[in-house]
Amino acid sequence: MSATLQGRPAGEFPAVPRARGAGAVVMARCGFPGEERYVREARGFVRSTLALCPALEEDLVEAATLLVSEVASNAVRHTRSGEPGGRFGVEVVHRPGAVTVAVHDEGPRPDAPGGRPAVGGFSPDQESGRGLAMVEALAGDWHTEPMPEGRVVAFSFDPGAPPAFASADR
Repeated sequence: MSATLQGRPAGEFPAVPRARGAGAVVMARCGFPGEERYVREARGFVRSTLALCPALEEDLVEAATLLVSEVASNAVRHTRSGEPGGRFGVEVVHRPGAVTVAVHDEGPRPDAPGGRPAVGGFSPDQESGRGLAMVEALAGDWHTEPMPEGRVVAFSFDPGAPPAFASADR
């Protein structure tokens, strides 16, 4: 699968170590046009990549799929990735003790307030604004960092830990 982000080949995403054997790393990257309809494709990409790891609990796969949808939607709605010709990229890494999903975007729009993704207050009556609150509630860890031509928002799960999403249901 060949993918690009900002015209760069997928191989130019930040390096992630690869391994073989018992400590093997499953890693996949894909770029998508910065349009809302491709968020669905990003969900399918994460689901199919994590399906390569049969030991993962379905709840974790569901949570990762939900959260990539939220973060990719934010990239399309709030960053230059959603402008004409924009793109976003998704990277999935499963290594012993961690599943990490990262969404690479093309950085904040010039008119965007703040520019750094943050969990904000929201009302139950709002139709939007819950994405990063869900990331914070369901992922074991998440962070954002600037990149030379954009930024990355990444979230991780520990497959061996009790799922945070199980306690969120109570």
